[in-house]
Amino acid sequence: MKWVALLTLVAGLLATPAPAEAVPVGSLDLHRCRVTARALCGTVEREWEPGHPEAGTVRVGFAFVPARDGSRPALGTLVPHEGGPGYSTTGSVGYYTRMYAGLLDRRNLLLVDQRGTGRSEALDCPDLQDLRIAYSVAAGRCGRSLGERADDYTTALSADDLAAVVAALGLGTLDVYGDSYGTFFAQVFVGRHPDLVRSVVLDGAYPAYGETGWYPTQGPAVRSSFAIVCRRSAACREGGPSWRRALERVLDEVRRHPWRGTAHDADGRRTRVTVRPSSLATVAYGATYGPAFYREMTAALRSALRGDRAPLLRLVAEATGGGTDAGPVRDYSEGLDAAVACHDYPQLYDMTASPAVREPQYRAALTRRTRERPRTYGPFSVREYAASDWQMLDWCTRWPAAPASNPAGPVHPPGGSYPDVPVLVLSGELDSITTPAEGAIITRQFPDATQVVVPNSFHVTALGDTDGCASALVRSFVRDPARAVPAHPCAGRTHPVDALGVFPRTVADLGLRGTAAATVADVVDRWWNNYSGHGVGLRGGWFTYRGGAVTTFRLHRVRLVAGLPVSGRVVWDRYRERITAHLTAGGRPLTLTVHAPAHPSRVSRVAAPRA
Repeated sequence: MKWVALLTLVAGLLATPAPAEAVPVGSLDLHRCRVTARALCGTVEREWEPGHPEAGTVRVGFAFVPARDGSRPALGTLVPHEGGPGYSTTGSVGYYTRMYAGLLDRRNLLLVDQRGTGRSEALDCPDLQDLRIAYSVAAGRCGRSLGERADDYTTALSADDLAAVVAALGLGTLDVYGDSYGTFFAQVFVGRHPDLVRSVVLDGAYPAYGETGWYPTQGPAVRSSFAIVCRRSAACREGGPSWRRALERVLDEVRRHPWRGTAHDADGRRTRVTVRPSSLATVAYGATYGPAFYREMTAALRSALRGDRAPLLRLVAEATGGGTDAGPVRDYSEGLDAAVACHDYPQLYDMTASPAVREPQYRAALTRRTRERPRTYGPFSVREYAASDWQMLDWCTRWPAAPASNPAGPVHPPGGSYPDVPVLVLSGELDSITTPAEGAIITRQFPDATQVVVPNSFHVTALGDTDGCASALVRSFVRDPARAVPAHPCAGRTHPVDALGVFPRTVADLGLRGTAAATVADVVDRWWNNYSGHGVGLRGGWFTYRGGAVTTFRLHRVRLVAGLPVSGRVVWDRYRERITAHLTAGGRPLTLTVHAPAHPSRVSRVAAPRA
């Protein structure tokens, strides 16, 4: 049957796609790829340790998207950089193309994955990626597994990688955008390569230097944010004691006797929950990523003080529970996060010392801070904050010490100061992780920087921007960085969080229609932390959802209050800020149409506080 074998061979050859046609850009040959429409992908070989070729090379992968209008020369190149650190920039292309919008007609887009992420040899440390032990222990194992390469993932080296890609492609000056850790990266890049930069946008800005390892601006930011949210919502403002007063009363109780119960986590898994100060700190500080915790925490505290602990148990489960797996390493590398944080971020201990020395130094630092600045994270104590899932104070106690030739520590510009380039600093008013106060530090460090605090906004303002303000500011600034930024450009355009006063217990509290609407809102709140596509109602029932910008929920006897099961279909159009629901509530058909402002930056489940 040789002829059958021959036909099979011929068919296989015909079915094998021809090699992709190379497209020359600068000195490189790129190939079309599926990152986004018109994308061309390539790599640049870079030394792991500049000047030491014996250490080997790393492939830095990127996607280049030429300007849509090929009939005229491009006006420039847009270069965004993702946060984490650890997220793939090419993996977030959809957010960037939506933000840049019409700018892409005349401008190129360059997406470079930082070494250790995405297309640039993503760093896989299994103990961190699927975290089931103490972070510091897992980070120590990761660092030791890297050997001499543990200090080869620094922001400075990655910034030089980007400069090498730009040189190889023959591009001119760049309009740089960074979100979260991407702002740290952008500052380092500007300091090291000022001649390559036309403008800079820092969104959710974290100082490359000038901050301390205590991150002391977080406590005031949390207190201010919850006060602002409640003050701007009538239901919350009139519903009982303030967030701080209610939290202090709950803390008084759970410090003596932690509350225990069961609830469902963010992905609908039933779990045992303990309400203690550290878990409440995780809820409070985690509110920075989106509206759900800001909407609900004050009401949940008040409800708990009235004997209804279910809403608070659920918030704690959502903030502290869920899966430990960070997902595919190509999308997000927890190992890269640790490698950057343990080299570039300020620490409370000496990173030149051995782990055996660092751990006692850390304990001593906690003792001093408790004695000298006990209200740093008030109303939580320093040790309560340090025991929370939110903090990163002890992450690097076991990371290998960096060599003297590449010392660890905050990254200053090589020349001592930043260049005179136009910089726009965007800070979310309710951001408690890269706070407006940190944005102000950076604004003072640059000769030509303007800070805009976006009202009612959270961590990172221009990506997934349903209000359309911060993203418009980015586009306007890129078009003309010399133009003055309006004093209050987003006033009246970004909607306040509609915070609850207290959780209803019966239908009589809100009436049939009001309870049905509140049930829908409660399900939509769950979306911000849910990645499984299904969840559970507060007091029973379940729901599923699918979609992105337009999300469709299916409710199956979901009960926000015990006496009203709600079923039906809910369509949430985030960018048009509209919810339409066709429901059956208590056996009665209902149709609801609700104006529903949404907010940017879907929360990450990864415990990466600078993300």
